[in-house]
Amino acid sequence: MDWSDCGVTHRWWNTQVIREDLRKILKDKFPGEEIIIDYVPKDKDGDYYTNLAFKIASREGADPMAIANSIAEQISDPIIEKISVHRPAFINFTLNERYLQEQISKEITPDIGEGRRVLVEYVSANPTGPINVVSARAAAVGDALVKMLRKTGYQAYAEYYVNDAGRQTDLLAESITQRRIELSGGRAQIPENGYHGEYLKEVAKEIIAEGLETYEDIKKYAIDYFVKDHKKVMSDFGVDFDVWTRESDVYRSSDVDKALQILKEKNLTYSEEGALFFKTTAFGDDKDRVIITSDGRNTYLLPDIAYHLNKLERDYAQLVNIWGPDHHGRIKGILGGIQALGFTRDRLRILIVQEVKIKEHGRLVTMSKRAGTFTSLSDLLQRIDKDVVRFFFLMRSSSQHLDFDIDLAMKQSDENPVYYVQYAHARIKSIIRFAAQKEIGLKKNADASLLRESEELTLIKDILKYPEVLSDAVRNLEPYMITYHLIELARDFHSFYQKHRVVADDIQLTQARLYLINKVALTIKAGLELLGVSCPEEM
Repeated sequence: MDWSDCGVTHRWWNTQVIREDLRKILKDKFPGEEIIIDYVPKDKDGDYYTNLAFKIASREGADPMAIANSIAEQISDPIIEKISVHRPAFINFTLNERYLQEQISKEITPDIGEGRRVLVEYVSANPTGPINVVSARAAAVGDALVKMLRKTGYQAYAEYYVNDAGRQTDLLAESITQRRIELSGGRAQIPENGYHGEYLKEVAKEIIAEGLETYEDIKKYAIDYFVKDHKKVMSDFGVDFDVWTRESDVYRSSDVDKALQILKEKNLTYSEEGALFFKTTAFGDDKDRVIITSDGRNTYLLPDIAYHLNKLERDYAQLVNIWGPDHHGRIKGILGGIQALGFTRDRLRILIVQEVKIKEHGRLVTMSKRAGTFTSLSDLLQRIDKDVVRFFFLMRSSSQHLDFDIDLAMKQSDENPVYYVQYAHARIKSIIRFAAQKEIGLKKNADASLLRESEELTLIKDILKYPEVLSDAVRNLEPYMITYHLIELARDFHSFYQKHRVVADDIQLTQARLYLINKVALTIKAGLELLGVSCPEEM
């Protein structure tokens, strides 16, 4: 779903970016067409391309190459240096050097949110144990998304949902009770589906010290114990939530009863073999879902629908849920619930963050929370710097599995991508300090027309692409686009630095290059801030 699906008009304030300038040029010639502009790979001819010829040729049953050549002949504008057509029918645009030099001086601020309220709910790990690395990846993604949304004009809020009223917390309490028996000299008989990890012994020790005896007291203490732990670990990871909502609060607010009443009034439920079903097939699901079991227990779906009713009634224009891979089967049910409550399904966007595998010494580490053989975020942060962990979690699309290479993460060399990007920023700051020692300072009006080398022009293009990449990252809910662009920008800077002296005998050229690399540094810093990664000036 594009954010425009919920009524957002995409625009750039202060000035148009390159992609929008090219789109406008094509729109003037082909007003009825949907114009898509994308980037030409760096090893190909041109800077941007359009696939417009394919669309027209498909509709008219014409030869795509003939259409592409016809379009190219009709386009002429001072910002375009060259237009080339490439098989099967791509139209590539090479930008005018002077145009690029003029654009570098402009400050471009994206405002695509226009103040709309967005609630991003993420992590929401069950309070049954420490935060694991899959939830940690969701934390990095969610926190970056909130920062990106705020940067682009949205009122974005972060929420953590504590599932403290489900079957898993009963199993937690029973597992701890058995550990308590074990610590008192007895034999623990942990339920098969319970939690077998050694980490529960620490909780059991505290419960013994507190003198807690009743099942409910043990359960409440254990939930509070892990919620407190989650809050601390999230804070250590640089992630702060605006709201912590408990499932038990949703029950107390009567939202569950309210949601159930709505479903019944709309004739969207039926009973079968003592259980109550929600007709999710009416909303595209492959089967109807049980919402109340035959023994009177609510399944996850009913309180989840009630929780989303609670969120929507808090006047958020858009909801974003970031879930783990084990929640994929719940998507249609909850979207059906949104529609059943009277809201359009596009009010909720669900992002599945795929699993993380820890790799060390070339081997994958087996992880299981119930068995207690998993890597927690707190364990990972004791070995790897927070900046590295966050950057690594954001190097791939959320939809892709991620192998976290411990050995690579611990390296402080160009092989480590976060070090590589941070070092580019630190090197630029070092060059600027060196220039200052030579009494050559940064100028706001440096002569950008002196920046003509291919490596200089590449850096200008990278800088000008950043707000476009940010816009795309927000629209697609994909922070990795920022990460990838920063790595590419750092690579292009290092390439430039290897070939050209910044501080040279030509003062005007020196000032122009200082201006350019400072823009690079500002771009790197802006991107790293959105990723929640520090940007050192010395390394």
